[in-house]
Amino acid sequence: MSCHVRSGRLPNRARLITFRCFDKNFGGENGALGTGADTMELPNKACLGGIRANVFFPTCWDGKNLDSANHKDHVAYPSSGSFESNGPCPSTHPVKIPQILYEAVWETRAFNDKSEWPTDGSQPFVFSMGDPTGFGQHADYIFGWKGASLQKAMDANCNVDWPQLKSQSTADANK
Repeated sequence: MSCHVRSGRLPNRARLITFRCFDKNFGGENGALGTGADTMELPNKACLGGIRANVFFPTCWDGKNLDSANHKDHVAYPSSGSFESNGPCPSTHPVKIPQILYEAVWETRAFNDKSEWPTDGSQPFVFSMGDPTGFGQHADYIFGWKGASLQKAMDANCNVDWPQLKSQSTADANK
């Protein structure tokens, strides 16, 4: 499944790709991902603690196809609202699936001196493919669960503390 949507061309309610400007203590405003504290484009102000980028994958499935020719048409976003607000799936994609979120935190503190920013007032960040807006943020999901472990977790309505799912510490993950 691929998530590559030019979210800047969709209504604000979509919020498929969001950015959060963290404060100097790496805290950011309180609030859920993809909420009012987030923007749909790269922040145009100095982010004293860095920038978090989020890509939200579709949460509705057509119920038939495990893939499609363009790797997108078999899934969709809620027809209104969001996954978090229990937004309804469109009639063409009636099956709700677990939400997958890609999150990256960019260390941008070296760019906090606004005197070094472009003189036109725009922000200085540009993705490697030349995108200065953030609309081109891209993420892919490759399924890697062993056997029926994901299905067991979903059937048990698990959360991060479900003992049957093995997790690793942040220190181990960062090795």
